[in-house]
Amino acid sequence: MSAITDYFSAPSDEAAAAALDDLLDLDPDDIAAAEELYRTSPDEAARPRVRTAASGTPVLQAKEIDPTVSLGQLEAVLTGRSYDEVKAGPRRGTMVADSEDGDAFVLSVADELRAALAGSEPSALIAAAGAWIFDEAAEPSEESVPFVVALAELATTATSRGERLYCRIIV
Repeated sequence: MSAITDYFSAPSDEAAAAALDDLLDLDPDDIAAAEELYRTSPDEAARPRVRTAASGTPVLQAKEIDPTVSLGQLEAVLTGRSYDEVKAGPRRGTMVADSEDGDAFVLSVADELRAALAGSEPSALIAAAGAWIFDEAAEPSEESVPFVVALAELATTATSRGERLYCRIIV
């Protein structure tokens, strides 16, 4: 079974909890623009990108990129800290909200990762993405670069708005 992971920013845990409902539904204009891009440039359209929900919330849609282990490994690569140090940090995968039937929940993303992403130069992001193993069965790959760059864009936006990062997971 695969999980859908949507990364987004919100001003508080309470506001992030609204993502269990329709907070992250994409704006119709954004959907139309994406459909047009798929017609003209399918490869470009398939790249991860920050999009806008109808609520105005910036959203990065991903598939199966775990906000605790995978992003903890990314944080370790970006900051030079060990994974053990990173995983001991606060707000790393803290449950913010969950649905009654247990098929969706919202977790916090570490503030330290948000800061590292927002404060990194593009060349550092590319190097970190190339060294990052987001799937324990895989080898480091340059294919992770578009996701890391998009996540850094989301982190930069969140920082400028005084917001934190979160992940909604639907199983």
